Amino acid sequence: MWPWIIVAAVIWFFWSGDGNPIEGLLNTLDQLQGRGARVTHAPADSEGYVDADPEELAEDAGVGLNVYAAARMIASEEAHADRSTKIAICWCLFNEATRRGKNVAEVLLFAKNPVNRGHFGSQKDLDPDSDNFKGSDRYASTRTDPFEEEIIIAEAVGDGSIPDPTNGCQQYDRPEGEKDPAKVAANRIKSGAELVDVPGTDPGLRFWRT
Repeated sequence: MWPWIIVAAVIWFFWSGDGNPIEGLLNTLDQLQGRGARVTHAPADSEGYVDADPEELAEDAGVGLNVYAAARMIASEEAHADRSTKIAICWCLFNEATRRGKNVAEVLLFAKNPVNRGHFGSQKDLDPDSDNFKGSDRYASTRTDPFEEEIIIAEAVGDGSIPDPTNGCQQYDRPEGEKDPAKVAANRIKSGAELVDVPGTDPGLRFWRT
């Protein structure tokens, strides 16, 4: 009996993690801890590109494209963060869209690399044929499928039922994930951004407002 249970678990972890059993285990733990079920199954390929049509993915998830795109960003950027942090980064996205005069799907689907434009994918350009290879390609990553929790948060931020805890921030970063966090901060300050404290969020994140 036990061998079959183990085999089934391994198969499930591989499927849930798109071939990565560790990621599948984390996904399963997230579900057990209240993140809900995964709403679509369209991960990025090895070059960070999601081939599936964004509109079709949103339709499969049963929500509008803006909600789906925002949820996908949350899942890609801070999948294992607490709810307050997810709400804060989602508000940054909506605030940035307002600043640009666009909707959130337009912000997230725009990429510097024309090949990636109009599709979800990694924040870094992983196309080896691109002149921007390994450079920043878009506002944020959308390479990972969202779960029910991210959909709920994106809907609530989108309709304003959750107030903005960031006081108008449009950008965020995680210093430990940056090659040169001091340079990133200097560039943001040079562009007119100020560092904002957002209580209740992951202390490993920095939030910025222009």
